[in-house]
Amino acid sequence: MSAAATRWFTAMAAAIGVCGLASIPHARADDGARRLISAHGQTIEAFVYGDGPETLIMAAGNGRPATQLMDLAKAIASTGVRTVVYNYRGIGASDGPLDGLTLVDYGNDVWAIADALGVQKVHLAGKTYGNRVMRAASQTKPDRVATIILVGAGGEVLPSEETMALYKRYLDPNAPKAEWLSLQAQLMYAPGNERLAEKDAGEGAFPAVAAAEAKASDATPKDAWTLGGTAPMLAITCLLDRVAVPENAFRIAQTRPNTWLAGLPGCGHNMINEQPDELRRLMVGFIQARSGASK
Repeated sequence: MSAAATRWFTAMAAAIGVCGLASIPHARADDGARRLISAHGQTIEAFVYGDGPETLIMAAGNGRPATQLMDLAKAIASTGVRTVVYNYRGIGASDGPLDGLTLVDYGNDVWAIADALGVQKVHLAGKTYGNRVMRAASQTKPDRVATIILVGAGGEVLPSEETMALYKRYLDPNAPKAEWLSLQAQLMYAPGNERLAEKDAGEGAFPAVAAAEAKASDATPKDAWTLGGTAPMLAITCLLDRVAVPENAFRIAQTRPNTWLAGLPGCGHNMINEQPDELRRLMVGFIQARSGASK
């Protein structure tokens, strides 16, 4: 991550740390999907969907719960790929220290999940901040990664000054709910998709977790995570993303070997809500093409 991008990311996390958005105490899941995994003195709450010869583990955005990814996980699982989402430390039933961490520590939580499921080689995917976690996990144990998928990668190229100013206000705890929703629509969604911002209002935010994750990213040497190991990588970007601008994914695809790039038109930062079917199609197609799984 560039120095300027690191400073912006840390500043935004500090703002999140004082943000007054309500949190939700627990992620909801279908009966039978929830798993509590004990590893290195902590508990990781994971949700497992489907069954099949391939296993995909997904990480959510900065300070976001597993619920952010559950609809996508169920959709992918319906194609025959076992799909796992989990709560970060400090969310739901997941616990463990939040101080003094690096992205490698968060990546080790991913490997604890894989070990508990008895899977040697897995597919990894991360949304926004989650792609940093998955790149660190992949770089730590490259021989265990079948593919890695980045959903909305950022960090190298800053948003515009206008976007950064709006984002600062978006994180202001004194912003009225109506204004927050308006900013959510403007920042996270492409023109015409603003109505989808209502979906985010009930998801919940975990400011202490978000701030800790940003510090972990800042504390991690760049060469410990940015390449994301050696497995085939798919970098998916939305062409109208104002926050993780598309140039970030372009740069990864230009500089990293064994990397594919997909640009989705007509969507912004929250492609999970804007283009769920196309996102599922891209992810499943990439996994199947490089794993031998039946289509």
